[in-house]
Amino acid sequence: MTLSADQIVEMTEVLVILMGIGITWAVYYGSDRAELPGEAVVPDPHEADDAVPDTRGRTLG
Repeated sequence: MTLSADQIVEMTEVLVILMGIGITWAVYYGSDRAELPGEAVVPDPHEADDAVPDTRGRTLG
């Protein structure tokens, strides 16, 4: 079974739309828990820095 040129174009359009929806979902999923500017806690300057920085909420994972 072979696809015609019109079928290939239509299938490509559908896949691009689905990819756009998927990318949009991946970007906005969980964004309500993201740390916003001005909400970060200012550390005490007299305490030592953490050995491992806290990176929670700053990645897509």
